[in-house]
Amino acid sequence: MLAYLVLNEPDSAIARAVNAITDGRIRIRQADADKIICLHGNGNAVSGLTDMVAAERDAVRHQTLRLGDMASSAAAASEAFTADLNAEADMLSADTVNTVQILARMIERSRRAEHDLKAAADRVEALRQELDAARGDAERDQLTGLANRRGIERRLRTLADDGRDCAIGLCDVDHFKSINDRFGHVVGDRVLMQIGSVLAAACAPHLVGRWGGEEFLIVLEDRTEHEGIKVLDRARADLVSHDFKVRETNEPIGRVSFSAGVAVAQGDYEDRIAAIRKADVILYRAKAAGRNCVFGS
Repeated sequence: MLAYLVLNEPDSAIARAVNAITDGRIRIRQADADKIICLHGNGNAVSGLTDMVAAERDAVRHQTLRLGDMASSAAAASEAFTADLNAEADMLSADTVNTVQILARMIERSRRAEHDLKAAADRVEALRQELDAARGDAERDQLTGLANRRGIERRLRTLADDGRDCAIGLCDVDHFKSINDRFGHVVGDRVLMQIGSVLAAACAPHLVGRWGGEEFLIVLEDRTEHEGIKVLDRARADLVSHDFKVRETNEPIGRVSFSAGVAVAQGDYEDRIAAIRKADVILYRAKAAGRNCVFGS
């Protein structure tokens, strides 16, 4: 839980307390972790994370029980079928009933067993799809429909495990607070949704996610820093040309732009997270240079 909170809010009091202890690659002890959460823990954040984990645990438990029930039913059906076959075989050997009738009954039981097994396989596939959908919901930003931090981090872990380099683009919408102040948060949310759509289209097929607030992160697989800058700059130009208006009044919102920093991510997962921090530093250089631009290292 502590690790998630630190990665999710790197500038929080919890993150600073952890960094102070682990400076120099010292491993944090459980006692220290418990103390940090007691002293600095945000009740809502910890509670929300606990609720999310509990909900996922309950969902997996529910599906596991259903799979167990199906396995038990299949085993019982298999035992009954085997017993019937043995009984029919004894009757055949005793020559007490018509052989054709016995074979017909055996074929019919075989067909029913095949039908039942197919139905069980269909239910298993439906459960698999439900679990995949639940995991997808947990890794998707509810506002924009893009990947959230969790989804981005899982993709970075996969790339690290596969040994594949990537360029990380971190974007921050320029003067977004003024949009909320002038038009309200409902309009601000719509703007974020449109920005997400523009970025997803301009950066396809690369993963675009909402890193938090008005920040978006793009994972450009197998791309150099220079190539990443070109993709992000094209997305920036597309966004600037987009005509943003208030839906209800048709009032122009004005030009919407972003500043971005690009860094190459290599090595293990921790190196990928370090690349995001590097991209964040570069991003603020772009802000200081006047905004509406993309910088690399």
